[in-house]
Amino acid sequence: MSVDRLPISDTKKNKNEGRKRFTDKQISFLEYMFETQSRPELRMKHQLAHKLGLHPRQVAIWFQNKRARSKSRQIEQEYNTLKHNYETLASKSESLKKENQALLNQLELLRNAAEKCQEKASSSGEESDDWFTNSSEGMFGQEINVPFCDGIGYFEEGNSLLGIDEQLPDLQKWWDF
Repeated sequence: MSVDRLPISDTKKNKNEGRKRFTDKQISFLEYMFETQSRPELRMKHQLAHKLGLHPRQVAIWFQNKRARSKSRQIEQEYNTLKHNYETLASKSESLKKENQALLNQLELLRNAAEKCQEKASSSGEESDDWFTNSSEGMFGQEINVPFCDGIGYFEEGNSLLGIDEQLPDLQKWWDF
């Protein structure tokens, strides 16, 4: 096997042979110094190197690597925070869309009930004074007039309004004495 074609693990071993690992004491002291000052001046790096028994270049590279790792961690934390905020907003947006759709469905049901009641009143030839107005001009650009009609229950069960006479024929109306 030629020297040029050594397996990757062998080349890594050869590359790392000349590297000197820091001791735990050196690392803890460098960590302490990083907490107080992440960008020490050249004179401080020389003093640290002399005190720890390292070359000034090793100290400089250690600080550079530590700053890069710190920045990477900070970016990752910010990303996770933004991702969480996005997911929260997306969830709220989805629930608001569903709520909006439900309200639009309910509005359509009320419009249909109003038309049915209006047709019922006009077919019997009666003029009704029991109208109430639900104005939604800002949202839909038109005013909705919904009459209060006997025999229509203004509540929702499933997706339809209930006619009181149709759903509860045996129930005496509460307003009849």
